[in-house]
Order: sequence, then C-alpha cells, then structure tokens
Amino acid sequence: MLRSIAVLASLFFLLTGQVLAMNLTASDIERFMATYQQILPHIDEEDFEDDDEDDELKFLDIQAMQGEFMAVLAGNQEAERIIRSNGYPTVATFATQSAHILRAYIAHTSMVALDEFQAALQDMPAEEREALMAMPFFQSLQNTRAQMAEVPSAEIRAVLPYMEQLDMLFAMGDADGDDFD
Repeated sequence: MLRSIAVLASLFFLLTGQVLAMNLTASDIERFMATYQQILPHIDEEDFEDDDEDDELKFLDIQAMQGEFMAVLAGNQEAERIIRSNGYPTVATFATQSAHILRAYIAHTSMVALDEFQAALQDMPAEEREALMAMPFFQSLQNTRAQMAEVPSAEIRAVLPYMEQLDMLFAMGDADGDDFD
C-alpha cells in the first residue's frame, strides 16, 4: 500500500512539474518579444498589479501571471488583433507563454542579483555579515532564492540569449521607472 502511494505521489509531482514547465524555443521568445512590443502602446501598464500585500512570490506563479495578463488584455480588441496576427491562436496562449518567459527572465535576473549580494557579503567584516544574516530580511532572501531555484532550468536557458533584448523590452514598458510586476 505504501509503495502504491509513493508511486502515485511521484507520478503526481512528475506530471505537475511538466504542466508548469514549457518547452520554450527561440522562435517562441522572438515572437513574444515582437508581440509584446507591438501591444505595449495599447495596454495600460498601471493595470498590472503592484500589490505588495499579496504573496511576495506570486510573480513566480504561472497561473497568477497568466491571469494578470488575461485581465490586462480583457476586452482590448486591438491587443487581441495584434496577438492573433503574430500567430497566437488565442489571447490565453499568449498569456501562458508570456508568463513562462517572464518567470524565467525574473528568475535569472533575481538569481544574478542574489549571487552578487552573496559575494558582497563575503567582503563584509564578520560582525556585520553575521548581524545581517540574523535579520529576517536575510531569511526572506534565502526563501526567494529557493523559489527561484524551482523555475525550470530549461526555461531559464531558453531566455539567456535574449536577456539584453528582454531588458530593453521591459524597460520600454517601464518608462516611468516603476517595477513591471
């Protein structure tokens, strides 16, 4: 009986992981960038939630991100026309792919920043480093690192060649200097 439960649990986690990962190709990312750039003038960036009261790592949740894209694009016929003209069969397909690309981008940029922070810690005097590591802020960073590590590495590898273009693309949508998410 215990063996059957273990097999079912393993199968569940395997299938869940596959559902949450997407096989992103170069053409997927290039099509996303072209589409996103075209719809930027037709969406209000302020429609994207900037709720710090919600779960701080909600931005890594594919369903939450997809829902946010869908809410922003709801009823926007020009954005929908652009999305369909770029080969997406539905707005939901675009929203799902966008969520995966954005999550991989966020995970990579955040991990780079966390790695730089960890390196800077090593240069601190021991007393300062220990005091900082004892703060709740440091534990929060460690939790964030653990969440980032759960993003499928294949998705992160897929966006790596496009990091500069994605930086510029998201900066275009963030002209007022606020965070995107």
